[in-house]
Amino acid sequence: MKTLYLKHSLLLMVLMLLSHPVLALTIPAGTIYFDNTKTKYSNVQFVFGKESVAESYIYNMTTTNKEGLWKINFTSSVADMYRYTFSNTTLSTGRVNQSFPALKDYISNSINCNRTATREDPITAGCVFVPESGDNWTQGTWMSLSEWEKQQGGGATPSGPCSGTLPIVYIETQNHAAITSKEDYINASFYIDALNTGYDNFATKSTPLAMQIKGRGNYTWRDFDKKPYKIKFNDKYAVLGMPANKHWCLMAFADDDLGYLRNPVGFQISEYLNLLWTPHYVPVEVILNGQYWGLYFLTEHVRIGKNRLPIKELEDNCSNPDSITGGWLVEIDNYDENGNVSFTEGNGQFVMITPKSPEVLSTAERNYLTNQLSMLNSRLYGSSESQLQAILDFNEAAKFYLIQEILEDCESYHGSCFLYKDRDKAGEAQKKWCFGPVWDFGNSYNRHAERFVYDQPIWPQYWIGQLANWPAFQKAVKEQWYIFYHDYQDRVRSDIESFTSLVSQAAVLDGKRWNGTQNFRNNSQMTNRKNAFLNNYNWRINWLYSVWGEGIKPDNYQPSTTAIETSPLQTTNVTKVFRNGQIYIIHGDKTYDITGREVGTVFVEHP
Repeated sequence: MKTLYLKHSLLLMVLMLLSHPVLALTIPAGTIYFDNTKTKYSNVQFVFGKESVAESYIYNMTTTNKEGLWKINFTSSVADMYRYTFSNTTLSTGRVNQSFPALKDYISNSINCNRTATREDPITAGCVFVPESGDNWTQGTWMSLSEWEKQQGGGATPSGPCSGTLPIVYIETQNHAAITSKEDYINASFYIDALNTGYDNFATKSTPLAMQIKGRGNYTWRDFDKKPYKIKFNDKYAVLGMPANKHWCLMAFADDDLGYLRNPVGFQISEYLNLLWTPHYVPVEVILNGQYWGLYFLTEHVRIGKNRLPIKELEDNCSNPDSITGGWLVEIDNYDENGNVSFTEGNGQFVMITPKSPEVLSTAERNYLTNQLSMLNSRLYGSSESQLQAILDFNEAAKFYLIQEILEDCESYHGSCFLYKDRDKAGEAQKKWCFGPVWDFGNSYNRHAERFVYDQPIWPQYWIGQLANWPAFQKAVKEQWYIFYHDYQDRVRSDIESFTSLVSQAAVLDGKRWNGTQNFRNNSQMTNRKNAFLNNYNWRINWLYSVWGEGIKPDNYQPSTTAIETSPLQTTNVTKVFRNGQIYIIHGDKTYDITGREVGTVFVEHP
């Protein structure tokens, strides 16, 4: 699989040299607001620019129909800026040939105008910057427009020090009992205040709904004070735009020091590569028994069923020979759980497989599962690729594997690694085993090695090292890589920016809530953490390109974006821009990647 495409060597050298982007601020597309009630500026200008390049911008803000509230709208995002400030100035608008430090000093010292302190924290469209005072160089905070409106008298503020930028999940356990077990549920009630974030409220403080809650996880439950939870509603509810179900998780991501991005990015790539099903999640803030509990992620629990993994569900203790062929959901596990099916892999490693659905096996079910896993193992180490492909879906396996490589997940085939098999149908070929759904990316980017995940692994990586030897699997991987490299790698970068903007204010409060507790991982400086994640992501993409090139173009490939007839690299009057580890070409009012395909991100010089 380590074929080096020499014809791309020159481009690869350029990408490698430029693979570590400078920490930068993005002014987002959309409307941002300024609360002028304390500063009482006669005119408000929004000023931002670069640190060491003579490039800054000044734009007028305008009043709204709400007293003291000014606004500015950006039709497109502006990337690679350094800092920003709001000032009481009437300077000429547009681009200024000064660096931001020089321009802000000019405002303060040469023309003696008031301004806010300079800022580098992320900006979320639709939010209000609220100065603390009317003093020169005043500090301030960002809050959602809806929260600002409430504080002006439009309604009560949420309980606890919530950011007001995310839905709030209120949970009250019976008698305010602590959640101390991951085996036994305790009774509780809940309601959700969506705070005008685009989701619907669910239940109310006066009429909450019943639920049960317990702990979940292994390392994250044992070693962190900010713990994850499993929750079960008393009925199937559709909450926060996700399909109805009883079973949910409140994920803490307390082990993720890269801006909570590991799992969201892994899930997003799974969506792009079109695995059969990917868990959905919504960032929320949790108030537990009246106390602020921090930033969590309400996430769909991995299970078989309607609105989840869409295969036939197999009942516990079933002995019907026509039914026990599926559907199965099992996990390659690293904990010796009761009911595991264990065996020795062809390379001598001891493997434990935990049945997740069904959980309680009849003798017939256990025999069937044991035989299936033994056959899969023997064929994996056999000599017939066609026999292996008859029981293992190489295409789904390739998608799953590629996600692990992009995230450099050190634990990818060691734990939280799921496989499923649908039920066989009479008269049809046997249903194949498939890898998926994706779940835990907590050990992504921890090794930072220019090696595949199965090459000298930190923990045993079951089956994948042998699977990677099969030519048909190698081809399937390179086809999926071609799709991702050409269609989705830059979309992921845009998703990272959007996610960071969405959760950054809640991350600050979460940092204050859990600071000083056991194994605390501080993501308060989300811009810094996001850039650390991007550095890892860009490095990994570049390394995979060095071994796979552009991959293999699949038959009947249809790009997700429209390619131009002639690559802009071959035309004149173009501007080449380097952003987030990639080269882009601006031609007229459109932006293209290096393959000549039009991309959604447009780099502009003004709102």
